[in-house]
Parts: sequence; C-alpha cells; structure tokens
Amino acid sequence: MNQNKKIAVFFDCDNVSSKYIKEIFDELANIGDIIISQAYADWGSPRLRSWRDQIPVFAIKQIQTTPNTSSKKNVADFQMLIDIMDTMSDSRADMIVIVSSDSDFTSLVINIKSKGFEVMGFGESKTIEPIRVAYNEFIELPIKKEIQENNKDIITILQEAINTLKDDNNRALISQIGTYLKRQKSSYNPKNYGGNTWSSILKRYPSFFNVYSDENKKSKVYVELL
Repeated sequence: MNQNKKIAVFFDCDNVSSKYIKEIFDELANIGDIIISQAYADWGSPRLRSWRDQIPVFAIKQIQTTPNTSSKKNVADFQMLIDIMDTMSDSRADMIVIVSSDSDFTSLVINIKSKGFEVMGFGESKTIEPIRVAYNEFIELPIKKEIQENNKDIITILQEAINTLKDDNNRALISQIGTYLKRQKSSYNPKNYGGNTWSSILKRYPSFFNVYSDENKKSKVYVELL
C-alpha cells in the first residue's frame, strides 16, 4: 500500500548492478512517490553500458563523477553525500534511499537518521552487517520472491519475537511482531525472507505457528506458538 512518502533515491552505480533497478522502483512504489532519482558514476566508463541503457527507461538523472587519479578516495561517494545533505536541508523528501553495497556510507546513514529522516538501503549479498543495521530498513538484492522452506534462522527469530510479545493468552499480534523486528534489526524485513508480509511467512510454517484472526475484529491477526 502506498504510504505517500516523498522519496529521494540515490544509486551508487559502482557498487550495485543495474539489473535490480526495476524491482527497486516496484518496491518503492508501495511506499510513496519518488521525487528525486539520481545515479552516480563515471559515465564514460565502458563497464557502465548496462546502466546507461537503463537510465532513460526509468528517468534517472545521471550525475557525472570524474575519478581523481591523484587520490584513491571515491569521488562518487563524496558527491552523493553532498547531494543527500542538500536534499535533507531543504526538506524535499521524507525518506532517503541509498542503493549501494558499499560500507563507506555507514556514517552518512547514521547522520541521516540523527536528523530525523527515515533512511532505507538496498544492497547485494556482499553488503556487510554494520551498514545493514545502520538503516531504518534494509532490503537485500535480488528481492526474494519465494519463501524458503525450513529456514531455521527465521523460525527461531519469529519464535523469540512471539515469546517476547505474547500476552496472557500466549498470543501475539502480528502487526506488533513486524514493528518489533524492524526495531531490533533493519534487515528483519519479510522481503528478505521471500514474503510480502510477516503473516505470509508465518503461515508457511504451520507446524510451528498458528495464525488466526480475532473473531470480533478480523483486522487483528494473532499468532501463537505450537
């Protein structure tokens, strides 16, 4: 469901593949409207051909970052940082999205959060844990389309969440589980486990979890351990 957020998305083309652009935009369409979309790279580089092909398809603004041959510092990172800070200063966006697998953005992400902005990250499996947990929400690329069978890790995570949140009737609201997990770790997102919602994942493991609606208020969905 579209949450009507104003989104600014920044692509680090040196550290993520162009093949994920469509699924990133599809995911963000569920959150709000993209008002800024910029991609950073040395566009004269032959290895960026796939990015150049996709840029006009998705109406992404190209930002040229000419390498500084006298320095090993990443010019693209610096330019992204400047543009993100400028975007925050004029309050054009509610949410900042960084598409990169680079851990160099950890300090930037922490700073964005300290200013009261929500910041989401998309990155490939090579993205290390410190930057993943820095985001409010992190989604691994490619976005998983199918729920993994017998994923012991997510079963354990959900069991622990339910034990923490359960009421006197030994049941927990699934909506509260989602909030709790997101606060606990930004990469605890149902998308990273092949589901659109935590409810869909819980229902995939009927031998571990019983999911049911409140008889008087169907919008309240509970889960209990089996």
